Amino acid sequence: MSPLDKLSRIVGKAITWAFSGALYGGFFSGLFGYLAMQQGAAHWAPYVTASMISGMVIAAFFGSMLVALGGTLSGILTAISYQIIFAGYHRPLLLLASAFVVGMVAGTFFTRREIHKSQPLAQAAAGLVAGAAAGPLLFLIARALELDEVMAATAALSVSLVGLFYVVAIKHLPPLLRQGLAEKVGGPLVSGIISAAVAAVFWLIGESYMVIPLYGEESSYQLILDNTPFGLLGGALGGAFGGAMLEILGIRLEEHIA
Repeated sequence: MSPLDKLSRIVGKAITWAFSGALYGGFFSGLFGYLAMQQGAAHWAPYVTASMISGMVIAAFFGSMLVALGGTLSGILTAISYQIIFAGYHRPLLLLASAFVVGMVAGTFFTRREIHKSQPLAQAAAGLVAGAAAGPLLFLIARALELDEVMAATAALSVSLVGLFYVVAIKHLPPLLRQGLAEKVGGPLVSGIISAAVAAVFWLIGESYMVIPLYGEESSYQLILDNTPFGLLGGALGGAFGGAMLEILGIRLEEHIA
């Protein structure tokens, strides 16, 4: 392979992973910000939980696009219906449960051939394991470097660590997650998870724009939304770096997914 062809492949892989990293960074920053509001940015739980859920959702999303599309559309429709029916109420758990059920129903329409090809459950499991492994390390590094308030750096570090562990996890997944029962429940389960995640994003955006009419005060969730662009940027940079390194090292994930 000529140096120009090699450079072209490196750039192409970097751009592809930059897109997935940007989506990861945006989702991670929103989830991390919400959890940090509840437990504090100095606590380990937001780092680990946000890494696990984000890794699971994004791995399933980019590993099995068709299933992800079904879950995304289900989540959008459920969130819109919820905002219309429960305009004056706040029932986020009801929204998440409804989105999960609707997503699972949508996931039953995928054929076994589609599920066997994309292996959504294996993808989601690899992302979950990668996030669980990367979360504690992310917490230690972020606390040592005082990155709590620098969302771009935190997201870039998170997507790099999760991507690294994902490469390892997808190679060593047990056959149980690739065939048999996994092919029967993988489509509905992963579609439901993505549907709930998309509905949660819609809920968070809606909450962030709520104001107190008499005083014109912004919602406490507004800060989370303000940090999202930095999460997108950091995730894109971290993803681009990780994708370029995979190509330079000659690692082909496709060999372990099919």
